[in-house]
Amino acid sequence: MKITKVPIPDNFIEIFKSEGIEELYPPQEMAVKSGVLEGRNLVLETPTASGKTLTAELAIAKALEKGGKAVYIVPLRALAYEKYLAFKKYEFLGYRVKLEMGDLDSSKFYRVDYDILVATAEKCDSILRARTDFFLGTKILVMDEIHLIATDRGPVYEILITKFKKLFPGIQVLALSATIGNAEELSDWLCADLVSSGWRPVKLTEEVIFGEDKFMEIQKTARKSILGGGQVLIFVNSRRSTESVAEKLGSNLKMQNYGSMELNNLNDISGKILKALSSPTKQCRRLGKCVKLRTAFHHAGLVNKQRILVEDAFKGGLIKVIVATPTLAAGINLPSRTVIIRDLLRYSKRGMDYIPVLEYKQQIGRAGRPKYDKFGEAITIAKSNKEKEFIIKNYVNGTPEPIYSNLGVEPVLRFHILAAVASDFARTDKAIFEFFRGTFFGYQQNPGKNFTKIPGDLNDYDFRPASEYKKNNFEIKINKIIEELKEWKFIQEIKNFLLPTNLGRRISELYIDPKTAYNYIKIMELAEEHDHFPELGLLEMLCDSVELPRLYINRKEEAGLWTQVAGSEHELLRRLDAFTLDATFLERFKTATVFKKWINEYSENAIMNDYNVAPGLLNQKLQIAEWLCYSAGELSDILSLRNTKREMNKLEIRLKHGIKEELISLVKIKGIGRVRARKLFNAGVETVNDLRDADVKILEKLIGKKVAGNLKKELAGN
Repeated sequence: MKITKVPIPDNFIEIFKSEGIEELYPPQEMAVKSGVLEGRNLVLETPTASGKTLTAELAIAKALEKGGKAVYIVPLRALAYEKYLAFKKYEFLGYRVKLEMGDLDSSKFYRVDYDILVATAEKCDSILRARTDFFLGTKILVMDEIHLIATDRGPVYEILITKFKKLFPGIQVLALSATIGNAEELSDWLCADLVSSGWRPVKLTEEVIFGEDKFMEIQKTARKSILGGGQVLIFVNSRRSTESVAEKLGSNLKMQNYGSMELNNLNDISGKILKALSSPTKQCRRLGKCVKLRTAFHHAGLVNKQRILVEDAFKGGLIKVIVATPTLAAGINLPSRTVIIRDLLRYSKRGMDYIPVLEYKQQIGRAGRPKYDKFGEAITIAKSNKEKEFIIKNYVNGTPEPIYSNLGVEPVLRFHILAAVASDFARTDKAIFEFFRGTFFGYQQNPGKNFTKIPGDLNDYDFRPASEYKKNNFEIKINKIIEELKEWKFIQEIKNFLLPTNLGRRISELYIDPKTAYNYIKIMELAEEHDHFPELGLLEMLCDSVELPRLYINRKEEAGLWTQVAGSEHELLRRLDAFTLDATFLERFKTATVFKKWINEYSENAIMNDYNVAPGLLNQKLQIAEWLCYSAGELSDILSLRNTKREMNKLEIRLKHGIKEELISLVKIKGIGRVRARKLFNAGVETVNDLRDADVKILEKLIGKKVAGNLKKELAGN
C-alpha cells in the first residue's frame, strides 16, 4: 500500500514521505486492513525493524485528527527519550509532544500540555494515581514491548492498561512486541485483533557453529562482517566477559586503518569516557582503550554518559563491535549486520540456566540494518555438536514461551491494592476483586479458560462474578493484605468502605511499597525517640526495602563483614537480635557501608577497587536510595518527626552529590559539585557568603575561569 493511500491527514503523509517512506511494509498494511485506523484494539507481533513504531504513528495520527490525545508507554528511560526525539517532528504540525520519566512523586503539579505523551510505565502510573484528569481526552494507549508483562516490570503494564480501560471506556489499545508465545491469549484479554507476521525488511539467517575455541570463532566471524562493511553485536553472559572479549577483539582485529578525522573523533570519545567520572576507574580506562581500537563493551556497570557515547559512536559507524550483556537486546535501537551469541547459558539462583527462547529471539532480532544491509546474520556458538543440535531444535526452530502475569506476587499486590484504594479505583473488598479481575493476571486465572497454568501457588486462584465469590487463595491473599494495610494505618474502613489515611495516600503518591514505608516508620520513630541519627543506621534503614537491589555477598566476604558489623553495632539504629539478623541483613549492611563511603567522599574508583561495585551499578543504587531518602523524609513530615525530617533532608543531598555534611551549602549552588565544593572548602571558601566575598582570581584558580565568572554573576544577582 502506498503511503499516500493511507487515510490519515496529508500533513502527516508529507512528514513520512520526507523520511523516505513511500510504501507500507506488509505487517503495516495488515494492521491498517485490520482496522487500526478505525480505533480497533490491536496486538502487533512482528520482528524488530519491521515497522511497529510507524504503525503506532499512523494510529496516533488518526487519533489526533479526531481531536484526541495519545499516550505512548515504554519500559526504559533510554527508550522513552529515543521515542520522544522521534516524535518531536510532530511539533512542526502544531502538536505538543511531552516526555515524562524520572521523579515518581505524583503529588507534584503536572500541566496538561501535550497531545502526544511519551512516558515510562512507572511514571505514567505515578501520575495516574493523583491526576486522572491529566489523561482526559486520551484516545489511544500504545504499549511498547508488551511481552515485558512477564517480567518484574510487567505488573505496572497490566495495571496501566486496566486503569485506562476503566477510566476511558472505548480507548484504543495498541500493543507492540517482536516476541510473544501466547499472542492470541493476550489479544483475547485486550479484546484486540492480532497481527502476527515473521516478515522482515532485511532477510535474517540463523546459523549455529561448533568451535572448540569460542573466541577464535567470534574473531573470525567479526572480521568477515567488518571487512564486508558490517557492524557486529556480541552477546555474552557476564560483565567481565564483555570487557575481556571487547579488549581482546580490539587488539586482534587491528581496525586502526582510519583517517585523521576518525582518529580525532575516537580519541575525543575516549577522552569523554574518562571524564565521565571525577576520577576514572580501571573500567573507564579499559573502555577508553577499546574505543580507540573501534570496539566497546556495554553493560550495567557503565554510567549513562558512557553508554550514550558508546551507542552514538556505534550508530555513527565509528565503533564496529559492541560486546554486551543480554540487557542490550531489550534496550534502544542498535541494529547491526551480524549478531553473535556466545552464551545461551547465564547465571541464576539455581546456577547456570539456559535463557528463554524469547530472549534469544530478541537478541537475534538486532541483526540486519534497514537502509544499510541487504541481509542480517545471527550466529550462535556451541561448545559441542550435541549442544549444536540442542540449540537448533530448541532455539532456531523454537517458539517464544507464553508470557504470564507477575501481578499475583504479594509485594506487588500490596503495592497496587493501596494505590487502588488511595486513588479511588476501588473502595470495597469486592471492588478490589473486580478491579484485579480486569487485569491480565485475572484473565489468566479464569478457570473457564483453556490455557497452561502458571506454576506455583497461584494455580488455584479463581475469579467469578462478585455474587459467587468463595474463600479461595486469591481472596484470602487480598483480604490478608487489606487487613495488614489497616493494621499499619494506611487505610481505614468506615461503614464498609475502604478509605486511605493521609499517610496511606502519601505512600501511594510516593510510589513506594507499603511494607517499605512500614519498615521506615518503625525505625524513624525509634531514631526520633532517642534523637540518634548515625549515618550507617539511616543508610541501613534505606536498604530495608524491596525497591533497592542490595549488593551481592559471596562466602569469602562473610567473615570480614561480620567483623565489621560487630565493630559498628553502635552506628546502627536497631538492636541486633534474631529478628533483625534476617537473611538480608548482611546484604543491607554491605550496601549501606558502600553508601557511607560515597557520602564521605570516596571516589567511584576507590569504591570499585575496595568493593568491586562498578560506577554504573553504584549510580543506579544511589538514585534509588536518594528517592527512598526523599520518601522517608516526606513520611517523617506527616508523622511530625521533625528531627528525622531534618536528617533525611541532609542525607538526601549527600547521597545525590557524594559529600560530607560540611559541603551541603556549597553544592546547592549551580555549577558546584563534589570536587569543586571540596576544593573551595579546603581553601577556606565554606559558605555562600564566602563565595560572594572571594576574589574572582582565587576562584578561577580553584574551579576554573568560566565557572568562577558564572558564579560571580549569579551571586551578584541574588
